[in-house]
Amino acid sequence: MRPILRLRRVTWLVPTAYLLVYRPWQRSWGATGTEVTDTLPGDEIVPRPQWEATRAVVVDARPDDVWPWLVQMGAHPRAGWYSYDWVDNAGIRSADEIRADLQGLRVGDRLPMTADASAAFVVESIDPTRSLVMSNHAVGGAVSAAFVLRPHGPRGCRLIHRIRFRVPASGLPWAVAMDAGDFVMTRRMLLGIRQRAERLGRRRRGGTEPTDDDPGTPLSYDLSVPIDLPPGRVHALLADVQDLEPFPRAAGVTMTKWPAGPTGVGTRWHERVRLAPGIWMRVESTVTAVSPPVSLDMDFWAGWCEGHLTYTIEPTPSGCRLHQRETLALRRRLPIPASWVDAGLRPRLLDRLADLRDDAQSRPV
Repeated sequence: MRPILRLRRVTWLVPTAYLLVYRPWQRSWGATGTEVTDTLPGDEIVPRPQWEATRAVVVDARPDDVWPWLVQMGAHPRAGWYSYDWVDNAGIRSADEIRADLQGLRVGDRLPMTADASAAFVVESIDPTRSLVMSNHAVGGAVSAAFVLRPHGPRGCRLIHRIRFRVPASGLPWAVAMDAGDFVMTRRMLLGIRQRAERLGRRRRGGTEPTDDDPGTPLSYDLSVPIDLPPGRVHALLADVQDLEPFPRAAGVTMTKWPAGPTGVGTRWHERVRLAPGIWMRVESTVTAVSPPVSLDMDFWAGWCEGHLTYTIEPTPSGCRLHQRETLALRRRLPIPASWVDAGLRPRLLDRLADLRDDAQSRPV
């Protein structure tokens, strides 16, 4: 009898916890009380919603750095929803760069909900760098979704997302699924937009963006970035790169050096790289050649890969240009195509190069 009693208690507790704790929390995740109660653009589309949620994130970037990511949204062949692509984008990775061909969004345009499907949001209103509203009318009901940008602090903004819907009785199963699953996808989407917009904002603030001179070869990288410092200072910082820590949030990197003292052949770095919230990868590196102020070479390896990295520093009239040339080989036991790994790794390497430039240029002389 005891197992049956325990099962009854759990059966009672789960829906109670969902209705009284999880549901109210997820419906206002990240949003302030004012944002939840404010009237936002698009509210008039569904004036008496059966269900409404207002979520928000702080973005360390200007509204005009966020806006390009919003206007190119929509499942394939558009740029994706920046969420779980295997759910809504046929496994095609959402764009990590601004697509010029998708920046001319207009009222009435259709944004596919899932890849190559007929269901789509229709753009209802556009207020550049302030709000984007879309809707879907199906099965006798209506859904509205609004993205609102508000300045926050000296160089940031808040990205607010509100969804409202009303459906007839025949659409209740869909409504229940939305109630339970919408938060998972929306949270991932907001964080995906934030990550991309902060990357764009960081690159713009720091000067010329890093360049990718070998974008078509998976797991082979030829990246570079201009730095307004003489070659000797840049090389010295590379030789003790752990002193530039902590990198900004998006980099997700911590490093230690062994042994302490001048960097030379045989110097090792122990590195932890965040792959996802709560998931870290350990990377070991060993210096194989060092030639101040021109270059620094190292071999590296992790549980799933190994490779070689070369930094070279080219003098320029305004300072120098730092080149990062890297090759990577996957271990056989990794059941992931190289193209998938490359799609996730390449933008992170560009981010990290931009972070290194910004941190180097911000250090006192």
